[in-house]
Amino acid sequence: MNVILLRSLLLGLLLTPNLVVASDIATSVSRGGESRLADGGYFELGASVYGTNQLDIRQTEHESVQPSLLISGMYQYKGLFIEMIHESQDGINLGINLWSSPNWSLDFLAANLQSSTSRNPDDAPNTLDEAVRNEYLMSMDSLFIGAGFRATRYWDDDYIFQYRIVSDYFDAQGIASSARLGKSWQVRNWNFHALASIEYASSKLSRRLFGVESSEATELFPEYRPGSAVSYGIELGVAYPLSEKLVFRAMYRLNVLSKEITNSPFNQADYGSFFNASISYVF
Repeated sequence: MNVILLRSLLLGLLLTPNLVVASDIATSVSRGGESRLADGGYFELGASVYGTNQLDIRQTEHESVQPSLLISGMYQYKGLFIEMIHESQDGINLGINLWSSPNWSLDFLAANLQSSTSRNPDDAPNTLDEAVRNEYLMSMDSLFIGAGFRATRYWDDDYIFQYRIVSDYFDAQGIASSARLGKSWQVRNWNFHALASIEYASSKLSRRLFGVESSEATELFPEYRPGSAVSYGIELGVAYPLSEKLVFRAMYRLNVLSKEITNSPFNQADYGSFFNASISYVF
């Protein structure tokens, strides 16, 4: 829970006129291009209710429906940016814009923070009994902190494509990348969006997140060494301004998981389902 709280509490770019500004695709597609800012940003504070299915046996405190505090925002100055986007699938980003044109943007991500289930195999209690090893394997308190690049392509503020690749330097967990295509459209005061995703995790990352080493294995969690994993997702969402500062948002996301993940002894489902509805005040 400490990692989840940190991820929630941690909160891109000086551009000449008519140049696009890079940002997490979740901001661009859900706000219909409003993230193309000069220096500055926004901050949101509110409340949300979300529902999920249980993906992992290590989610011991999982509840199908939960309320939560909404903290979201981004800020950019002379190319430097920080992003903590409520709707994002990519965690918290700190980086710098390297290049922009009317339709393209390239960013260096100096720090990408996400919660993780990684364990250090060197710390495996292989000389202890199974009960202790089972307790060790149930641990989820870890972070993925990576660096890499993000390229974004814009079409008329309606379509957005974004590719991102990061490698963990905090605990050498491996490489993660994603390719996402989004579209937004306006119906009166309602802003709708759709987002399709492909997610890749290197074999090293898959093993760190979902594998069990021989030194860790127990009867409950047998040895498992997955390869690289490719998963697919789709998201539909809507935003509606209740007033000049209050915004209602709702979204549903479905992720179809790779067999490298679903075959893990930790896995509980073939897919991830996520629904969120929120009301926030925009500063």
